[in-house]
Amino acid sequence: MTKVSIKMLAKKINLSPATVSAVLNGRGDELRISKETQNRIWKEAKELGYRPNIYARRLRQQSKGNSATVIGILWPSVYSSELLVRFFDSIQNSILNEEINVEIIYKPYRLSEIYKLEDVFKEHLFNGVIIVGATDKDIEYVSTVECSMPIVFFNRQNDKFGSVCIDNYKAGEKVAQLLSARGHKSVGFVEPGLYSYNFSMRKIGFLDGCQKRGIAISPEHLIVETPDEQGGRRSMEKLLQSASLPTVLFFLASSFLPGAYPILHKNGIRIPEDIEIICYSDMLSCKLMNPSVTVLDLPIEKMVKKCLFLILDMINGQIQDSVNIFEETYFIFRESCPGFPNGEQDWQQ
Repeated sequence: MTKVSIKMLAKKINLSPATVSAVLNGRGDELRISKETQNRIWKEAKELGYRPNIYARRLRQQSKGNSATVIGILWPSVYSSELLVRFFDSIQNSILNEEINVEIIYKPYRLSEIYKLEDVFKEHLFNGVIIVGATDKDIEYVSTVECSMPIVFFNRQNDKFGSVCIDNYKAGEKVAQLLSARGHKSVGFVEPGLYSYNFSMRKIGFLDGCQKRGIAISPEHLIVETPDEQGGRRSMEKLLQSASLPTVLFFLASSFLPGAYPILHKNGIRIPEDIEIICYSDMLSCKLMNPSVTVLDLPIEKMVKKCLFLILDMINGQIQDSVNIFEETYFIFRESCPGFPNGEQDWQQ
C-alpha cells in the first residue's frame, strides 16, 4: 500500500501543500482557514488513510525549543519482562527526580536483527538512542550504517559509540575467586549460545581465573544452551550424563534457572549440599527459588541513569568522542552459595 503524503493529498483536493499541512498540524483556525476547507481536508485524509510522521513532527517541535528531547530505547525481544520493568523504572525515576524534559519511546527488536530498524538510523527518528542487549552482529551493523544520531550502548563496551558497562573479564574472574575461596576444585559452566563479545569476555575471565587458582573444568561440564527455561532443562540433562558432577555450577544467565532447578530436584541432587549454584544478573525468580540463588549482579539503576545523562550530553554537544563508563558488579549472597568464608573480601586483584 502506497504511503499517502501531504503533496498527494493536496493534489487530490486541489489545495496547496502548505494549506493542507497547516490544517493537519492543527493550525487551521490560527491561519483563518475556513471550517469548510478544514473539514474537507480531514475527510479526504481519513478516506485516503493519511498518517502523519509523528517522529518528524516531534523533532521539528523540539528544534524550536518547545518540545521534549526524544530518546529511543531499542530493546531485545528475548530479555525478560522483569528486566524491562527494572530498566524503565530507573529511566522514569531519573527523569522525574532530575526534572528532565525527555520523552522515551520503546522500540523492540529481535537479537541480531537490529538491521530491520534501518529507518531509525537512516531517517534520524530520535534525538538519540540507547541500545540494550545488542549482539556482535547488531553492533557491527550499527557501526557500518551511516548515522549522525548520538548512540549509547547499555552494557556493551565498544570503541565507536558511548556506553555504560561493566568490566566483563573482571566479572568472570570475581566468580572464580569466590569459588576458590569456598574450596571448589571442580566446576560447571552454562552459557547462552549467543555471539557476544561481552559474554565471551565474562567466560574468558572466569576460565582464566579458574586456571590461575587450580580449579578444574571438564569439557563435559562446559555447556552451551538457549538462555531460557527449556535451555536450562536441557543443560541439566546434559550435565547428568557426565561421568561425575562438579561441586558448583556457574550460570552465565539467570534465565536458565527456572528450567534447571526442577531437573536437579527431580534427580535428588541437593542444593547446596551436593552442588552449589551461582548465576549472573539478579531476577525475582532468583529470590523465590528453593533454595534461593546467589548472584553476581550489575547496578542496573546506576547504569541506566548514567546512560540517560550520557546520551543527553551527546545530544547537547557536550560530549563528541566515544566514552565508555564502567560500573562495578557485586555479589548478592543467598542459600545456594553462602559467600566468602571467614569474612574475606569479595574481590582481590
